[in-house]
Amino acid sequence: MREPRIVALARHPVFADAANILNRLYETYDFLLECVVPDIQPAASDGRRIALGTALEPTVRHRLDRAVRKIRDVPSCREELAGLLGELRDRREVTLAAEAERAGTRRVLAASRGHVDLLSRPDTPTRTHQDFTALFREHLSAGESADHLAPLTPDQVAVARDAVDLMTDTAPDLCAGLFRHARYLVAVDGPDAFDSASTREIPGAAFVALRCMRTPERLAEAMVHEFVHLRLYDLQMTRSVFAPDYDTRTAPTVAPEWHRESTVSRWPVDRALAAAHVYVHLAAWFEERARTSPDPQLERSALTADFRASSLLGKVAQSADSCLGPAGRDFLSWLTQVHQDRTAPRPATGVPVAS
Repeated sequence: MREPRIVALARHPVFADAANILNRLYETYDFLLECVVPDIQPAASDGRRIALGTALEPTVRHRLDRAVRKIRDVPSCREELAGLLGELRDRREVTLAAEAERAGTRRVLAASRGHVDLLSRPDTPTRTHQDFTALFREHLSAGESADHLAPLTPDQVAVARDAVDLMTDTAPDLCAGLFRHARYLVAVDGPDAFDSASTREIPGAAFVALRCMRTPERLAEAMVHEFVHLRLYDLQMTRSVFAPDYDTRTAPTVAPEWHRESTVSRWPVDRALAAAHVYVHLAAWFEERARTSPDPQLERSALTADFRASSLLGKVAQSADSCLGPAGRDFLSWLTQVHQDRTAPRPATGVPVAS
């Protein structure tokens, strides 16, 4: 008997195994410090140059990732790392969770095999919270008057806890891995706030609009969506997902059918691959939810996600040879195989597509 797609998406040793991906990522950071700044950051008694919890903190990882991208320019890379290490030595706390704990505002969403911290008071007047807010303003915000990081009420925290329960009840294997890639869940509000978002520039953090936190079902969907993105960001740091000369600014583009009337009607290959990755997961997510809780709306959502995943996978495949690296081609092949290996028949045509 075939295993459900929701299970298959949790089991690839390279593309889905959180421990493998994060261990490789951490070793990359530690090796970078060993190679570039051994005189500034000597190894500790355990042989490591940076603690795991520190290295995977979003504000720290932002700087480490920036240093990795500068590796061909060793003086610039060394300057980046020296600046980061100096700042870390000057701080009493380096994690948002530790600062929230000290302030009495920490809220942990515990799952059966993992957890994520809610940033329930993003306005906490501490250095790391301020740095985190600055990253949001620079890389995700639509503007000072358009959106902002929002505090959470006890009722919203309760909805978040219920959303975590729904995730682990629906897809325990998948969500156990996804929670390893997400360190913080953050609420956003404002007239131009997005539904949900994440970015490579703020790794380990998922941002969700308050309006999407009204029910556990909507929040769980948003969390699955963004946590899947976070896993791909982590994977990209140590695997050749894209060709060495790939540039999103000049890359071939694809035209999603459901974005024909959008102001951005064409996507570069990297965005299309990331979206395909998410839609494969959402198709499996809605399919599993519809199996355990029959609902016509869930079935329609599964069909829509299924169609979008198939469309994007096919379009990306046309540019795979020129745009993807060896790992990227294997990744696309695995993702396509899992998506096509359905546990129940799907209509091939006539699928309704939302705008």
